[in-house]
Amino acid sequence: MNMNEKLQQFGKAMLVSLSLIALGGLFLGFGGAMTTEMTVTALGINWESYSQSFLFSVFSIIKTLGSVIFSNLALLYAAGVAFSLAKHEQGWAAFSAMVAYLTMHASINTLFTLNGLTPDNTTVEYFMSQGITGIEAAKMSALYTVELGYFTYRVGIFGGILTGVTVSFIHNRLYNIKLPLALAFFAGTRSVPVISLIAGSLIGVFFYTVWPALGFMLGSVSSFVHQTGLFGTFVYSTLIEILVPFGLHPLLEVPMYWTELGGSILVDGKVVVGNSNILFAQLASPDTDKLLVRAFQSQYSVVNYAIYPGIALAMYMTSKPENKQYVAALLIPTVVATAVFGITEPILFTFLFIAPWLYFGVYAPLVGLAAVISEFAQVSVYQGNIKDLIPFLFRPEKLNLFPYIWILPLFFALFYFLFRYLILKNDLPTPGRGEEGTEVKLYSKEEYENKKNNNTNPDQELAHQIITHLGGVENISELDNCSSRLRIIVKDPLKVAEDPLWKGVGAMGVVRQGNAVQVIFGPKVVSISVDVRGLLGY
Repeated sequence: MNMNEKLQQFGKAMLVSLSLIALGGLFLGFGGAMTTEMTVTALGINWESYSQSFLFSVFSIIKTLGSVIFSNLALLYAAGVAFSLAKHEQGWAAFSAMVAYLTMHASINTLFTLNGLTPDNTTVEYFMSQGITGIEAAKMSALYTVELGYFTYRVGIFGGILTGVTVSFIHNRLYNIKLPLALAFFAGTRSVPVISLIAGSLIGVFFYTVWPALGFMLGSVSSFVHQTGLFGTFVYSTLIEILVPFGLHPLLEVPMYWTELGGSILVDGKVVVGNSNILFAQLASPDTDKLLVRAFQSQYSVVNYAIYPGIALAMYMTSKPENKQYVAALLIPTVVATAVFGITEPILFTFLFIAPWLYFGVYAPLVGLAAVISEFAQVSVYQGNIKDLIPFLFRPEKLNLFPYIWILPLFFALFYFLFRYLILKNDLPTPGRGEEGTEVKLYSKEEYENKKNNNTNPDQELAHQIITHLGGVENISELDNCSSRLRIIVKDPLKVAEDPLWKGVGAMGVVRQGNAVQVIFGPKVVSISVDVRGLLGY
C-alpha cells in the first residue's frame, strides 16, 4: 500500500463517526428548539405550563441524546478509527482503543496531581491573579478540561485519533500472536487490550509533555487563518476542494471542525473548540443569538444548490438533441442527491476524468471565491445540504441565509455560462456529446483513479462496460457463453442497455427473449467471457 493509499484510508477512518454526528445534530437541534422559551412561545404555547410538562421532559432527553455524542466525540473517534483501520477482529480493536483512551486521561490526571495542578489553580481568574493578561490567561486555561471524570488536557479528537491509530497498529500485529502454554489465555486478541493499556499510558505521558507546545502551535495556525481574513478563507476553502479527489480533505476538515485549529469560543460559560463544535453548542444554547459566521462551511450550500445545478444545466444544454432525454434522466437524480445529501462525486469525477484542468484550475478556486463572498455577506449556516441543515431549521432565528437570495443565482449563472462556454470551446466529451452509440454516463471515482494511475486494462474496461450495459452486477443472475455469444439471464430486462449502445462496446447484435439476453461478439467472445466472469467473481 503506497503513501497516498494509506492517507486515503486514514482519511476515511476519520469520517467513521459522521453518521452519529448527523444524528446527534438532529437531536440537538430539535430538542434544543423545543426546550427554549423563545421558540416555544413563538409557537403559541404557554411556557410556564409547558416547561413542567411530560413533553418538555421528552424533548430534554432528546437534546441530551445529541449532547452526549458531541461531549464524547474524542472517545468515539478513538474507537471508530481503531475499528476502521483494523484488518481483522475489529470489535477487539475498538474495545482496546477505549481502554487506551481511558488510560491516557488517567495518566495525565495522575501527572497533574503529582505536579500540583488542579481545576482550582488552572482557571482564568487564578492565572490573572498571578499577573497574566486576560487573553493569555484564557489561552492557558483553555488547555485544561474534565474528560470522563478526569482532570486532564483538552486534547480533544487529536487524542482520540492518535489513540485509535496507535491501537490499530498494535492490533494488526498482535491480534493472532501465539504465546507459550502458560500465557495462552492472553494470546491472540486478548493481548491487544493488555498492550493497549500500557500504550494508553505512554500516550498520556506524551501529551503531558508536548500538549502545551502543540496547543500553542495549533493556536498559531488558527490565528494565521483567522488573521488573514478573507484571504485565509479563500486559501483554506480552495485547498479543501483540491484535496477532495485524493480523499485527503478530512485531514484538514476534521481538525478545523473539531479541534483548536477551528478556534475557541465561550458558550454558556464553557470553552468550546472547533467550528462544528461551536456551531452545535450555539445551536443548543438558549442565550446565543446567531451561529458562528466564519465556520468555513457556507460555501457548501453554494456548491450544492447553485454550482452543481449550473454545471448540470450546462451539460444538458450542450448535449446532442437526440441524447437530451437520456442526459436529463441522468442529471436530474444526481442534482437532487447533491442538494438533499451533498453527494457531489458523479459530476465531480466526470470533470476530473475528461478535463482535470477544469476542476483544479476553474472549479476549486471559484468555490474558494464562493466561501469568501458568503463570509463577506455574513452568512451563518451549517454545512450545505438539506440533510445536515434540518437540525438548524428548528432554530431559524440563529441562521442568516438571506444573502443566499443573491449569492445562489449569481453562482448558478456564473457556472452555467462559464462551463457551457468551456465545454463547447474545448469540445469536452461530457454526457451526451460523444459519438453515436457512445454510452451516456457520468464517470465514477474508480474510473478516474484508473485513468490517473494509467493502469486501465482495456480488456477489464470492456468487461466493466458490458456489466454496466447489462444493468450492473446486481442485475445479472447467470452469465456464460457459446462460440460467438454471451448468454445472460438478467433479473430486469428493462435495465439492459438499448441496442445502439452495444455497438459502442463492439457487439454485432443483441437478442432478447424475456429475461434471457444474448450479446453477439463473434469468436472473441471466449476471452470477453473470461474477463466478465472474473469481474463477477465466477
